[in-house]
Amino acid sequence: MYGEGFSAENITFENSSGPVGQAVAVWAGGDKLIFTNCRFLGFQDTLYTYGGNNRQYYKNCYIEGTVDFIFGASTAWFESCTIFCKKAGYITAASTADTTKFGYVLNKCKIKGDAPANSFYLGRPWRSYAKVAYLNCELPDFIRPEGWNNWGKESNEKTAYYAEYKSTGKGADPKNRTNWSHQLTDHEYKDYILENVFRGWDPEVK
Repeated sequence: MYGEGFSAENITFENSSGPVGQAVAVWAGGDKLIFTNCRFLGFQDTLYTYGGNNRQYYKNCYIEGTVDFIFGASTAWFESCTIFCKKAGYITAASTADTTKFGYVLNKCKIKGDAPANSFYLGRPWRSYAKVAYLNCELPDFIRPEGWNNWGKESNEKTAYYAEYKSTGKGADPKNRTNWSHQLTDHEYKDYILENVFRGWDPEVK
């Protein structure tokens, strides 16, 4: 989907090939995309948010997968979504550009799944300047205590920006998170408003 202003509502997008490795269900490569009440079904690499300048809004959506199943360079806001984790893996693999202030924002999302305990990371950096923030999200017990993975490169710890604000549930464990991730202060949290993250675009304004 490359068209600017593309929107979809009440649609299921599925890659039905099964657990065969990388298999994208949706390649979202446009600016100002809006998905409402949609389902994204797959295993590895389910949702590809393509394009460093693109802004994408996902509201009340269901997204499932295993490894890096939300990935890419776009600035994407996930509002009140259900994120369903299968088997083991990483929820996000952002590749945010170093010049982009915000990457992924998950707000009031519920992380669910049938994955075993300690089997999932909140994310790992596909590129060095990955940026992901979980705000007011419910995290289950299969989220690993350290939360984040550096993808085998210590240098990523200096460049990636991973943050949480008021996580709840058994997977919320701020004391044991990696020391290079962030627990947002109330002041820092105030930056996370739609119009600010999306550089002046508010998808809630028709």
